[in-house]
Amino acid sequence: MPQLDFEATYRKAGPLLQIALLLAREAGLRLKAIREFRLDNIDFENSQVYGRTKAYGTYNVPMTKRLEAKLLWACASLPDVGQGILQQFNRGQKPVCGTNIQQKLAAAKRAAGITRKWGMHDLRRTGARNLYRVTGNILKVQRFLGHTSPAHSWWYLGLEANDLSQAEIEQSSSAQPQEPKEERKIA
Repeated sequence: MPQLDFEATYRKAGPLLQIALLLAREAGLRLKAIREFRLDNIDFENSQVYGRTKAYGTYNVPMTKRLEAKLLWACASLPDVGQGILQQFNRGQKPVCGTNIQQKLAAAKRAAGITRKWGMHDLRRTGARNLYRVTGNILKVQRFLGHTSPAHSWWYLGLEANDLSQAEIEQSSSAQPQEPKEERKIA
């Protein structure tokens, strides 16, 4: 997804959607994790977000400066620390549903004049691609995404096994991460 499309949409988005966009793109979170994201998922002291993955493992991801600033702003006005962070921006402070976020995304894209098709999960893939571009390490991407199979992570990157070096294939197929299996710490 082009950077300009994201930035134009981000500028037209309200606070609920802006936070959701950043959590998907910069922290690689799934829509369900974004909807349920709370203050206790944030460690401002160490600039990290953490929580449970779809497969009941855990994630631990560093925050970008942009995400950290937005979350600090949102948490400063949080009326109830047990409430989901996005919920405070929802009408009547009701829990946020995936359809609500998708509708807000469609409206922001329309307002920005974006016609290219992309959604929240595409932002998660963008985060994974950025990490791979920076590190060149498929194992880090696999842990970042919480995938058990390197093939699934390759698909996220738009790669096939023949696009990777033989060393990367052997490393990701046979190596066991040194940290606990369900943890996904990105260094």
